[in-house]
Amino acid sequence: MALYVRSLTPPEHIELQSMSNSDDMIQARWAQIILLSANGTGVPLIADTLELSSATVRARIKAFNERGFDALERSASPGRPETISPSLGDRFAALMREREPRDFGWADTGWTLDLLVKAATVEGWVESISREGVRLALRKSKYSYRRLKNWAKGPKRPEAPDLEAR
Repeated sequence: MALYVRSLTPPEHIELQSMSNSDDMIQARWAQIILLSANGTGVPLIADTLELSSATVRARIKAFNERGFDALERSASPGRPETISPSLGDRFAALMREREPRDFGWADTGWTLDLLVKAATVEGWVESISREGVRLALRKSKYSYRRLKNWAKGPKRPEAPDLEAR
């Protein structure tokens, strides 16, 4: 069974003509779909003409038939959900200040990005995170990895004597 847009009123036709020439290319394309369908063009020909999939054309026609011009309004794309939050950076900062890698059974004496990745997964904060993700989390929480790495953990240890000076 062929799918076509419902009958358009003259004001709707004029509005769609205006929208089909707008600067918003996506909205213009959607208006062109509706206009072509109103002129009796079938879904496969509209898809070929506008270089779209038939599913996209059908979805736009159905949406316009159900909601009218509201179906042609573009909403903000949600994008990828944020996975790295400032609170994660606060956790990393607290970990670097309060614990050592040896607390986890690792031989290292100082925190590296790789060790922070391991610690975050061991602690169950994240399923996975990259080294850059750790750095970004710290930056979002207003910490610097370099500065945290160099923070003293109490009184300074005496330096080893310089053997070359003798």
